[in-house]
Amino acid sequence: MDVGTAKPTAADRARVRHHCIDLVDPGEPYNAARYQRDARAALADIAARGKTAYVVGGTGLYVRALLDGLGLDAAPTDPALRATLEARLTADGAAVLHRELAAIDAAAARRVDPRNGRRVVRYLELALLAGRVPAERSTTIRGPRIGLDPPRAWLDARIGLRVRSMVGAGVLDETRRLVERGLDPRLPSMSGHGYVHWAAHLRGELTLVAAIDATARDVRAYSRRQMTWFRKDPAIRWVDPTTTDPLPLLEAVAA
Repeated sequence: MDVGTAKPTAADRARVRHHCIDLVDPGEPYNAARYQRDARAALADIAARGKTAYVVGGTGLYVRALLDGLGLDAAPTDPALRATLEARLTADGAAVLHRELAAIDAAAARRVDPRNGRRVVRYLELALLAGRVPAERSTTIRGPRIGLDPPRAWLDARIGLRVRSMVGAGVLDETRRLVERGLDPRLPSMSGHGYVHWAAHLRGELTLVAAIDATARDVRAYSRRQMTWFRKDPAIRWVDPTTTDPLPLLEAVAA
């Protein structure tokens, strides 16, 4: 899933070593708990080599899992119940499941965004299995946090250009190969931005222009949710990269 996820190119990786890429097959489920283990192992390896690690990305839950700790990895799980809840998520929507969670564990319901379907499913699974959702423990990794905050119009335009460039880079062929493998569209990998729309285009349900527009719309909406999430972190120092070069800040971190 190189193109649709904007994976660093071979040239990028030749210049700067990247970690936590190509960890699992697209057909294998992956979650924040596994990421937490994999990424912390990478951080330990980097530190052992006397190097400075930069944690780069924008998926709020995964960033929090790594830097702040979540502690849900050891909690009970039931694959059959999870499958049932995921089917209900598709059929009924996250809001319905969130209301059920609130009826069992109101405190847990307040901790999870009702729009975050996967997280709601996990919380409801825990609540049904254990009667409540275990409290999240904090195992914070210290370090400066820098956020990029460009003007919204500039960012929206860049997102549009990026989506169109993916088409030129072969995202339709990439999606075709995934579909031909028979991957379950409910897998987390297939919910990556764009794949659902590229697949719809390949089935003849969307024009290419409509698929591009829908993907760009989804990414723009996601970028707004990112800002809502990260604005809550008072430790982040915000920089407008269109007016201020963030490189000196990064170099200062590494010094």
